[in-house]
Amino acid sequence: MAVEVKLGVLKPGAFGGCVKSYSIKGFYKVCITGDGRYIIYDAILDEVDVERLQRVLSRASRGELPHGKLDPRIEHIVDRYVNGYGLLEGLLLDDDVVDIFAISGIPISIVHKEYGRLETNITLGEEDLIEIILRASNISGKGVSERRPIPSFMEPRYNSRFSVVYRSDINARNYVALDIRRQPSNPWSIFRLVDLDTISLDMAAFLWLMVKYKVPVMIVGELFTGKTTTINALLSLIPPDSRVFTIEDAPELVAPTRYWIRTITREDVENPQDRVGVFQLIKIAVRMSVDYIIVGEVRGEDAREWAQAILLGHGGLTSFHSATVEAALLRLKSPPIEVPDQALRYLNVFVKMEPLTTEERGLRRIAKIYLHDEGRIHLAYTYEPSKGEFGRVINPLGLSFIDRVAKGHGLKTEDLKVEYEAMRVVLAETMEELVEKHGDTSRIPFREVPKTIYSRLSKALKGGGS
Repeated sequence: MAVEVKLGVLKPGAFGGCVKSYSIKGFYKVCITGDGRYIIYDAILDEVDVERLQRVLSRASRGELPHGKLDPRIEHIVDRYVNGYGLLEGLLLDDDVVDIFAISGIPISIVHKEYGRLETNITLGEEDLIEIILRASNISGKGVSERRPIPSFMEPRYNSRFSVVYRSDINARNYVALDIRRQPSNPWSIFRLVDLDTISLDMAAFLWLMVKYKVPVMIVGELFTGKTTTINALLSLIPPDSRVFTIEDAPELVAPTRYWIRTITREDVENPQDRVGVFQLIKIAVRMSVDYIIVGEVRGEDAREWAQAILLGHGGLTSFHSATVEAALLRLKSPPIEVPDQALRYLNVFVKMEPLTTEERGLRRIAKIYLHDEGRIHLAYTYEPSKGEFGRVINPLGLSFIDRVAKGHGLKTEDLKVEYEAMRVVLAETMEELVEKHGDTSRIPFREVPKTIYSRLSKALKGGGS
C-alpha cells in the first residue's frame, strides 16, 4: 500500500499591483509588489483551481496516476516533496534570489538581486522546516541535532551555503532557523550595473583600468547593499587569461577565466586543527603565482594579510563592512587589524555602495568612487539625486598614485589616459551590441564578457576601432 505524501500548493493570496512579474522555469509565477513583497505561486493555478489541483495531487501522491503522463508542473509539485525542499524549491530555482532567511512560523524573507530585501508569502512551520534542514544535511553528509545545533554546510544540489540554528537549549527550543546563501548561475556583469544605474559608463571604464593594472579595489557598504554583486561584476573586467584565486565563506563569486582556483573556508568542524579560515587561504594564495587574490569579505587580521599580499604585485578585490570610507580606513589602521602604512598607501580605490529608494524603481543600489591618495580621501564620482545622474567630481587620473601605477607597468600617465578613453568607447559599443543580441543585460553570458571587451580594446588601441 502506497504511503500518501503530504503535498502543499503555493497559492498567491491577495496582493496589490506588481512592479515586476516573471516566471521561474514555467513552474512558478512571481509578483514583486510596490510595498516590498515577493509573491510566488504555482503557475498551474492560472489554469486550474486550488481544489481540483489538490485532488489531482492527492491521487498522484498515492501512486494512482502514471508518472510521465502528468502535466510537468504537477510532477514538479510532487517531486519537490519527494526529492526536494518543499515550498523552498521555487525560491531556490529563482536565479534572482541570492539569500533565503527562514524562521519557523514567520514569513520567509529573501534578498532579491534587483529589489533587495523582500518578505515572501511563504511561512513554514517548525516540522516542515526541520524536514528541509534534515534532508539538506543528509545530502551534504553533515549532522544536525541538539548536540550539534548550529551547523553550516555546503549543499551540493544548489551549491549553496546552508546555515542552521536548530531547536535546542541555545534558543530555548523555541524555533528553528535557516539561512541559505545562493550562488547566481549567471552573475551580473559590469553591463548590468550600468543598465541599473548603479554606476555610470565613466565609472565602469575607470574601474576597468584599475582592475586591469592590478590596483586593489575595496567595496565598502553595509549589509545587503550589493557588495558581492559588485565584486562579481568587477571580475568580468579581469583579463581573460588571468590566474585568479578566490576566497569565500559561501560560493557566490565567479571568475570568468579558465585559471581559477576557488576556495571556501571550513570553520564548522569539531576539531580546531581541521578548520581553514580566510587568513590561512590568503597565505596559500600568496605562495602561488596568481594574478589576483579575491576575498569575498575581510573582517580582521585577514584584511591585513590581504593588503600585504597586494605589495607583492597581486591584484585584488574584496569587500569590507562599513558605513563610510573614512570609517573603513580608520578601522583598517586601528587594532586589531593594523594594516601597515606601507600597505595602506596601496589601497587607493574604494567603491562605496549605498541603497537608494525611488518611486519609479523601488530600491536601487548606487556606487560612489573614493580615491585614497597621499593620506587623503577624494570623492571622484558621485550620484546627484537632483539631476538623477552620476557626475565626476575630480579627474581620477590626475592623482599621484596613477603616476606610480603607470611607472610600475613601464608606461606613461598619458598612456593610461588614452586607454581610459578607449575603454569608455569599447564598453558603450559592446553593451549596445550585446543587449541587441541577448535582449537584456541580465542575459549577457558572464563568462564571455572579458574575452569580448579585451579583444575590442586591443583593436581600438591599435587604431583598428572597437
